[in-house]
Amino acid sequence: MQTAKDTAIPKELLWDYKEPPDDLIWRLQRIAEFFPAYGSDAENIRMLFKYKDRLKLDYGKYRLIELYYEVLNEKTSK
Repeated sequence: MQTAKDTAIPKELLWDYKEPPDDLIWRLQRIAEFFPAYGSDAENIRMLFKYKDRLKLDYGKYRLIELYYEVLNEKTSK
């Protein structure tokens, strides 16, 4: 299971922090805010989808994460 420390935050998303907080939801929220420019790898997509109900997302971003997750599952099931 992925933990907060396993969820890497690109330096470009840390303009207001020297180091990211050790809080999984904070890290996922920051990635979600800039998705899909950042965080569109398989593990981040899975984590964003898993915690999507705990993140503050507008409907479009919510659906975009769902679509990426669906496509990821289609690719891995073939």
